[in-house]
Amino acid sequence: MTSELRAGTLELTLGALGVVLGLSAAAVLPLLLPWTGEATLALLAMALGFLPFGTAWLLGRFRPGSSLLRPRALPVALAIALASGLLVLWLFNLYRGQVRVLNHGDEPFALWVDGKRVARVEPSSGESALAGADLTLPAGERELRVVAQSGRELFRATEVVEGGSPHLFAPASEGYCFSVERRGYGDAKDEPLDSQPLEGSNPFWRLPDGISWFTPNPEPGPFETSGGTLSCLRQKRCKN
Repeated sequence: MTSELRAGTLELTLGALGVVLGLSAAAVLPLLLPWTGEATLALLAMALGFLPFGTAWLLGRFRPGSSLLRPRALPVALAIALASGLLVLWLFNLYRGQVRVLNHGDEPFALWVDGKRVARVEPSSGESALAGADLTLPAGERELRVVAQSGRELFRATEVVEGGSPHLFAPASEGYCFSVERRGYGDAKDEPLDSQPLEGSNPFWRLPDGISWFTPNPEPGPFETSGGTLSCLRQKRCKN
């Protein structure tokens, strides 16, 4: 076997190992390390993608002057590492869910998730797009614990956060009712306004994608021609 063929075979083998390690890390690390930031995860995936080439270099397989050392090996290794890191950044939000936390009580409370204090939520009663705390939490089963400023535990439960989806968590909202309001536009503007209440006694809900927070949908304009539907979350005092 010629040195050129050996070099090509080695590069192909290392490249395949780098792709497997880097892309697998990009897909699995956000699940194994749910509380780790995306920059750290991207660096870890890049390091694993580069690992086969780096190991070969450390073992002296790519010694200066060796016939196995070819200039294109380093760009290939860097490209695999970069692709692994970019994949983490692309997938990161799929492993996270948006959670809006509301506090309609009389005092601030602290939210603990999986034993970590993640937010202090001030009381708010008005329907405002800025009400509450807007959090991004790892997907999967999460232990939620709400503790009032006085130290009294208000809520504790295990809830499922769905990746890439918005959620509402309102643990101190007795007397308030929530609904999803949908309005059609364009070809669907003559359809009646649809309002669906959020059902159940559990104060944790998964909401439709693309929902706006407590901002009424605008009235249909006279010049809209394409169809579409907008959804928004509304709140009001319960009738009973």
